[in-house]
Amino acid sequence: MRTTPTPISTRPLLSVEEAAILLGETRSTLYRAVKDGTFPLPVFRIGRRIRIPRRSVERLIDGLPLTPLGESDEAGA
Repeated sequence: MRTTPTPISTRPLLSVEEAAILLGETRSTLYRAVKDGTFPLPVFRIGRRIRIPRRSVERLIDGLPLTPLGESDEAGA
């Protein structure tokens, strides 16, 4: 049985290529930032694959804080 791919807009995790398209960057720039540890978003490594949360990409694009309110380090202070 053949399955149809899930549209990019509904998947919770994006590939580096998909995130690069949404951010208007090249995939090599994103791969380099992930490797150097300078990529500003959470990154999940699943086997050899790198996945980036779609919500984090959307928050960055919208100019919102990358950490949802109530989850900052200052909450315990």
